Amino acid sequence: MAHVALIGGFGDLVVKLRGTLIKALRDAGHTVTVCVPPPSVAARPGVMAGLSALGVRMVEAPLVRAGTNPLTELALRTFYDEFMAREKPEIVIAYNPKPVFYAIPAARRAGIQRSAAMITGLGYAFTSQDFKARLLSIVAMRLYRRALPLASTVIFQNSDDRTHFEHLGLLGAVRDVQTIPGSGVDLERFPHVPITEEPSRIDFLYLGRFLRDKGVADFAESARALHALRMDTNRFRCQIAGCIDENPSSVTESDIQQWSKSGTVENLGRLEDPRPALAACSVLVLPSHGEGMPMAVLEAMATGRAIITSEAPGCRETIVDGESGILVPPGSPAALAVAMEQFLEDPALVVSMGRAAHARAVKIFDSRTVNLRVLAALGI
Repeated sequence: MAHVALIGGFGDLVVKLRGTLIKALRDAGHTVTVCVPPPSVAARPGVMAGLSALGVRMVEAPLVRAGTNPLTELALRTFYDEFMAREKPEIVIAYNPKPVFYAIPAARRAGIQRSAAMITGLGYAFTSQDFKARLLSIVAMRLYRRALPLASTVIFQNSDDRTHFEHLGLLGAVRDVQTIPGSGVDLERFPHVPITEEPSRIDFLYLGRFLRDKGVADFAESARALHALRMDTNRFRCQIAGCIDENPSSVTESDIQQWSKSGTVENLGRLEDPRPALAACSVLVLPSHGEGMPMAVLEAMATGRAIITSEAPGCRETIVDGESGILVPPGSPAALAVAMEQFLEDPALVVSMGRAAHARAVKIFDSRTVNLRVLAALGI
């Protein structure tokens, strides 16, 4: 059995996003060491408890997700070299940009033969259009071109991102490139909670980090528009659940307070367990500008909730438009409001689309099936 190092860029979400993969590796008899930045104070107890239950050890990396200081980046590169020498993993799995940029080359320098770079979305540098993002994209492309050819396997979560990387010439001479649909969803942790009757009130829920690139501001604007246009505001509710983030596209605390004070959006805050909120909502709304494969959507589908998401890469693959949910153009609050109105005009869609969404989650996105494909890609 092998010693696997799972190296990521966000400590808060390592159990939520990679827990089922860790379990699959452990069930197959492998030793797993997780290497991520320190979780936040709020998330740390849950993360440590989750990793302990999975039987894995965490090594904290000095990674600053939004940092651009060259000295900090050099320190991270040095850390990964020391990590490889000390921990001596036989297989390295790196996901998120900076672990791919620096841990994959470190694995090669250490003589590790098997390494996988998981591209879990394009990120701020490629999905935002501001000047800072354009500068970062130039640096990111250079680092991807150096790192990806050193991986034995590159795994994309959707075909759009793979095509984009190929078009930009970022893959070089990588021999094994695969597309596997996201991280999957744990159908036991997120059981089916069907809605069997037309709801008298439609509860729209945005679940995720409060990033403009994930569409939280678009959702808030759509909620404002619905309240301005409709007289029956008692027939719907718009809620957001999540937190602000160090990502440059994060909204501010002032933005959230303004939305809450307007009475158009209710802020549920950070949820350690999203299952009660998913069970209570009617429709999950994630109008993201681009994802690898949005976990919140998969969890809502497993729960049996209709979906409104965007036509952006990674999002459009999750549902069948008009059957298990509705696709809208990214960055269009007006189109999003129209989609939300469809459920108000025909509440039966909550039932039929929710049923279809659950069936699709079971058929395509079961984490057990997805993780078997990941292990097969690694040759273990």
